[in-house]
Amino acid sequence: MSQIVAQLRSLQGELPEAQRALAAFILTDPAAAAARTILELSEAAGVSTGSITRLSRTLGLAGYSQLRLALAADQGARDARSTWREDIGAEIGEHDSVEQVAAAVAATVAGVVTRTVEGLDLAAVEVAARRIAGAGRTELFGVGGSATMAAEFQQRLYRIGLPIWSWSDTHVALTGAALLGRGDVALVLSHGGGTREAREVLAEAASRGATTIAVTNDPDSPLAEHAELVLLTCVRATGLRAEAVLARHAQMAVLDVLYVAVAQRGYARTTAAMAATVEAVRPYRSQD
Repeated sequence: MSQIVAQLRSLQGELPEAQRALAAFILTDPAAAAARTILELSEAAGVSTGSITRLSRTLGLAGYSQLRLALAADQGARDARSTWREDIGAEIGEHDSVEQVAAAVAATVAGVVTRTVEGLDLAAVEVAARRIAGAGRTELFGVGGSATMAAEFQQRLYRIGLPIWSWSDTHVALTGAALLGRGDVALVLSHGGGTREAREVLAEAASRGATTIAVTNDPDSPLAEHAELVLLTCVRATGLRAEAVLARHAQMAVLDVLYVAVAQRGYARTTAAMAATVEAVRPYRSQD
C-alpha cells in the first residue's frame, strides 16, 4: 500500500465530515484525484477548496499541490511494483541477493519442466517422432520466443541428417507450408496458441495433407483445436512471469523429449550423421 494512501485510510475515521468525504472520494481513485485541479476536485467531491487545503495540512503537507504530487508519486510507485510483478514475479524482490534470485529461478524452472514432462501425451510424442523421422520434409514455425525454440530444434535435427527447415517470417513459412504434402510434417510452436500467424501456417500445411503438430500451453486454443497432434507444455504464472521466462523452458523440454525419440527411430542414420558432423568440425574445436 502506498504511503499517502495508507495515511488517508488510517486517518479517515477521525476526520471531520467534509474531510472524511473528501478522503473517501480520493481513495476510490487516487490517480484520478491527483489529475484534478483544486477546483475540479472540489466540484467532483462536493466539498469546499478550504476542506481540501485543511485535509492536505492534516496529512502534514503545505497544501493541495503537495498532496497532488504525493498521490502522483504513489501512483508511480504502484505502477512500478505492478510492472515488476508482471514481468519478474512476486517471489523475487528488488533487494533480494543474487543467491536468492538463483534459488528462485532454479526452483521455478525445475517445476515447470517437471510438470510439462509429466503431463506430456507420450502416445502423441511417439506418433510425432515416427512422422518426423520418416518425413520427406519437416517445416517448423514460431513467432518471438517460440521462433528461437524452433530454430534450436531445427539445428539439432538437421545435425542428424533430417530434411528440416525453421521459419520465423510468416510469408516464407506459408510458402513452405504450401509446398508440403502427404508424408511431410509441419510443427508450429505458440505458447498461447492464439497467434494468427501460427494458426494460418498450420492450416495451410493441413490443407496440403501434411501431418500437423502443435506445441502449445493451451489445449483449448485455436492452434490446438486444428492440429492433428498436440504436445502440451504446463506453465503456470507463478514466480517468474510465464510468457517472458518460463515458456521457452517448457517448450525446450517438450522438444528435447521429441528430439531423442526421433533420433531413436533412425538410430543407424543418427549415429552415422553424428560421427560425420563431429569429424567435420573437429579441426575448429580447441584442443585441451
